[in-house]
Amino acid sequence: MSFLIVKLLNQRVAKPCDNLKLNPNKISQNNGFTLIELLLTLLLLITLTSIALPSFIGALQRWEAKEVRNQITNAFRIAKAQSFMQRQDSILCLADANYHCHNQAKEYVLIFTDSDNNHQFDPAVNQLLLKQPLNLDYGRLYLRAGRRHYIKFFGDSGLPRGHFGHIKYCSNDHLTHNMYQISLNQQGNYRFKPYSVKKTGCP
Repeated sequence: MSFLIVKLLNQRVAKPCDNLKLNPNKISQNNGFTLIELLLTLLLLITLTSIALPSFIGALQRWEAKEVRNQITNAFRIAKAQSFMQRQDSILCLADANYHCHNQAKEYVLIFTDSDNNHQFDPAVNQLLLKQPLNLDYGRLYLRAGRRHYIKFFGDSGLPRGHFGHIKYCSNDHLTHNMYQISLNQQGNYRFKPYSVKKTGCP
C-alpha cells in the first residue's frame, strides 16, 4: 500500500495548461474576415442594392405624381372659393423662385388677387392667397389655358368662365404610368385624366 502511495507522489502531475497547445497561425486566421469573405459580402450588398434601388426610386416617382395631383386640385378649390368669398378676381399660375408666372414654372403654385389686372404677382399691390411649393424631382408641370400663362377666377361668381384650361404632369423618364392631366371647365370643376384616358402630349 505504501509502495503505491509513493509511486503516485513521484509521478508528475500534469498541469491543466500542458495539454493546451495553441497554434498562433490558427488564432490569427479566426480573428477577422478573409479577403474572399469580404469580397463575397460586398458582392451580396451590391446585388441587393441593384435590386432594391429601382423599386425605391419608382415608389418616390409615384409618390411625387400623387402629391402634385393633390396640390393642384386643392389649389383649384382654394382659388374658386377665395375669389367668390372676397369678391375679387384671383389668378392661379405656376411660378418660378421670383414669383413670376409662366407656363412651365416649377417652383410654386400661386394664387393671388389681381388688383392691377396685369396677371403677375406684385407683393406691393396684390394679396397672396396661396404659395404652394412643388418640390419637383421626377417630373415637370405645364399649364395650358389658351395663350395665357394663368387661369383666372372671377370675383362675382368664383368661376373661371372663359379662362378654363388644364395642367399636365410629365415624368422626366418619359414613362407614361405617372403622367396625367387635370382639366378645369368653365364652372370651376376639375377632372383627373390619367395617360390611359388622355394622352398628355408631354415633350
